[in-house]
Amino acid sequence: MPDPTRLEDLISALRAAPAWQRKQEIGVLRDDLIPHQPLVEGRPVQLGDDTAAIETADGYLLLAAEVIYPPLVQSEPYLAGRSAILTNVNDIYAMGGYPLALVNVILAENTEAATTIMRGLRDGCARYEVAMVGGHLTANSQFASVAACILGRAKKLLSSFNARPGDALLHVTNLRGQFHPRFQFWDCSAHLAGPELRRDLALLPTLAEAGWCDAGRDISMAGLLGSLLMMLELSGVGAAVDLDCIPRPMEAEDRFLDWLLAFPSYGFVLAVRPEHVATVQQTFANHDITCAVIGQVTPGSQVILRQKQAEAVLWDFSEEPFIGFSQKN
Repeated sequence: MPDPTRLEDLISALRAAPAWQRKQEIGVLRDDLIPHQPLVEGRPVQLGDDTAAIETADGYLLLAAEVIYPPLVQSEPYLAGRSAILTNVNDIYAMGGYPLALVNVILAENTEAATTIMRGLRDGCARYEVAMVGGHLTANSQFASVAACILGRAKKLLSSFNARPGDALLHVTNLRGQFHPRFQFWDCSAHLAGPELRRDLALLPTLAEAGWCDAGRDISMAGLLGSLLMMLELSGVGAAVDLDCIPRPMEAEDRFLDWLLAFPSYGFVLAVRPEHVATVQQTFANHDITCAVIGQVTPGSQVILRQKQAEAVLWDFSEEPFIGFSQKN
């Protein structure tokens, strides 16, 4: 049996994880999308970021969509509704913006199931103070699904395309939380009141507007390292990551692989110039949020993991794309 404490076995387990496999499926769309340069009112929009960023006269409109993991919708429809809001809102803040409004799409077997999903959507919107302004409902579907599309606004961006060699890589999360009993979800925001949660999320636009951060990405279903790979690939760079520097809660002491693959309700990876690292860390520390340096952006295409005295290549973009979008496409 593979030993996740050994670096080679850990890398094999990460690469085989279903969440990583699903992210790589995005590459199927690459050949159809990359030749197409999206233009909105004559301005180009880059593909692959947490949201589409549409330049305006005074900043950017942000547009994103998320569909919730079908087994979660089937087993916990209320939580699925709330998660549809959480995932979309996190994408907006990860880009340095604030959410404005969203619409939803609900497929359910009956109106009772649809109502449960809608309660989750409603409560999520109230928690994040984002308006739900419309949507679509099919209440006689053979399967359940919930998705949402969100609109936000930013003055300046935190984009996955802007990481530069020499940047420090920072892992931002809240270590106070718990694992979901059935899904790879780290709930680290349930203990916070709505105003506290929105205050913590607003730290991301603060970094963007102050110019303290080169790049950022929301930690998604691919977990910390999978989300980091997406940011590095889009920026056309590599990295060296020290696994021993990744903070973890007590619950993850014997579940390091689960921790690396967990989708946190509050989690981001940032690329920050060395001269701004202390300021960025203090910004999060002021609110008891963990912000640890876990590595450095490097030139080239390799992402290298280090653990104790061992070192191994996690990914080499020159040999294998992850999601298939980058500055070089």
